[in-house]
Amino acid sequence: MTMPLDPTQKNYDSARMIVHKDMHIPQLGRQRHVRVYLPANYDSSTQHFPVIYMHDGQNVFEPELCIAGASWQVAEQLDARQAEGKTAGVIVVGIDCSQQREQLGRRDEYSPWPFMPPAMLANWEQATVPQGGEGDAYCGFIVQTLKPYIDSHYRTLPERESTIIAGSSMGGFISLYAALKYQDTFSKAGVFSPAFWFAAEEMQTFIEQARIEYPVEIYMDIGTHETSDPAIASFPALYHDLALEFANILNHKSHQLKCHFEVDRGGTHSERAWATRFITMVEKFNLD
Repeated sequence: MTMPLDPTQKNYDSARMIVHKDMHIPQLGRQRHVRVYLPANYDSSTQHFPVIYMHDGQNVFEPELCIAGASWQVAEQLDARQAEGKTAGVIVVGIDCSQQREQLGRRDEYSPWPFMPPAMLANWEQATVPQGGEGDAYCGFIVQTLKPYIDSHYRTLPERESTIIAGSSMGGFISLYAALKYQDTFSKAGVFSPAFWFAAEEMQTFIEQARIEYPVEIYMDIGTHETSDPAIASFPALYHDLALEFANILNHKSHQLKCHFEVDRGGTHSERAWATRFITMVEKFNLD
């Protein structure tokens, strides 16, 4: 898809961006900014809208807050799609990631299990630091605290059929977990460039033991040039092979579980890459 605007520039309607600063997370005893972007026709209608909950909210919307200076451009892309009459509007709720312990605080919240590195990452410097394990509490915040708040303050379609959770890397990892653990809340999950290497065996066991009680759709993708450390030559293959393996596991799990799997040839581990694939997820989920 051709990007409607430059992802290094912020071009959304700031009047439709509501930032709830320092929202309390009782499950973790900390605060976080939550960004809510409303559809173009929100104020001029009485319509209710589906909701996409996204992790790393600052990267979803704000290029100046991204390491590489390019955002997912979610607001701009959805606005362009709505202007073209391809969607009736979607509310996006972006939850900023943890700033504690630098990137390790983010990983703490985005996995319910501690980091269990595979053999090829055993000598990675980052593998020596304890991380992970707060994912259940983080998902509890979204389901038990944040979603009720959003549904009571905005015109949402609160049913599971209209509720999606999405993210990239560790955000993709926790999105898959949340969608399967809380099937009565989410009907769809966007799993971009999932970091299955963080706790692959634990995730596989979780999927194998999960009871699929509702129809669940997964959008999963992976680039062929993904890495979390350029110094480790095996990272791109690790990302790709695990994503392919888990897509197969999901598609053989249950007739009620469907995984759309895409490979982005040359795709990197970056917001710019996820921006180019975001609308693919929207189209797969028929958010029109």
